[in-house]
Formats: sequence, structure tokens, C-alpha cells
Amino acid sequence: MTNSDQNLVEVANFRTKVEAETAAGLLLAEDIPYLIQSREGAQLGPGPAGSSIMVRAEDAERARQVLTDAGALGGES
Repeated sequence: MTNSDQNLVEVANFRTKVEAETAAGLLLAEDIPYLIQSREGAQLGPGPAGSSIMVRAEDAERARQVLTDAGALGGES
């Protein structure tokens, strides 16, 4: 993905960037472009940390299905 990509949507949220990167490998195998948006290291106090996988809106349904079929979502999206 490039910085000019627009209409990105979140398809999954993970506790750590490593978990997000592992799940993103499933999307890579299916040729679905993605962006990982990480909040790790940006926290100064209590609050939600973690990482999200973002994809183009037109790829969102397929991306969610790939992650669901692989058991990577665990009920969160």
C-alpha cells in the first residue's frame, strides 16, 4: 500500500504488533494489501494499546473471511 491509498477500513485488532503481523501474513498469502497501524510504544498512560490491520474497503470482506477461516480473529474485528 502507498500513502495515497484511501478508504482504508479496520478488519482486525490485536493486542500486539507481533500478533497483527502474524495474521497479516495470511492476507499476504492471498494477495490482499494491508497496513498495520500500531499503538505500541505510543502509550504514556493507561489505555488501549495494540495493533490494527487496515485494508482497502473493497478488500475488507474478503480479508475478514480469510482471517476468520484461519481462526485469526478470535471474535474481534
